[in-house]
Amino acid sequence: MTGGTSRVSCAACKYQRRKCTPKCVLASYFPADQPKKFQNAHRLFGVRNIVRTLEQLDDEDQKADAMKSIIFESDMREKFPVFGCVECISHLRQQLQIALQQLQYVNGQLDIYRRQQQHSSESSVGNGMLMVPFFSSIEDEYSRNHTS
Repeated sequence: MTGGTSRVSCAACKYQRRKCTPKCVLASYFPADQPKKFQNAHRLFGVRNIVRTLEQLDDEDQKADAMKSIIFESDMREKFPVFGCVECISHLRQQLQIALQQLQYVNGQLDIYRRQQQHSSESSVGNGMLMVPFFSSIEDEYSRNHTS
């Protein structure tokens, strides 16, 4: 606190034992209460490379996206020292494959039920009686009562 202004040093300046100025490019990405986030990024990329990356980008959205990537990658590298992000990506890819297999199974089951429904409605028409499926009669009743 100097000159009546109070500014808490960001995690980057605190770690480097520097005075955090209003022009500090890292302050908005590394708040003082999250030092581990900075330490991970510093360990993996180094301060100079992070600052250089930010200086090369003009748009604030691009800078925010770049910092999200840097922080995510460095956090994953701390969590999974050998594979880093690849471990997380592999896990997500595996979950996606399982979800796609489940979707394929459910679509197959739906096809079976649709064929059974169609077959049962065709056989009921052949007897001279038209049997309306239970759900379609409910839908018809609902649409009659709830249309304006």
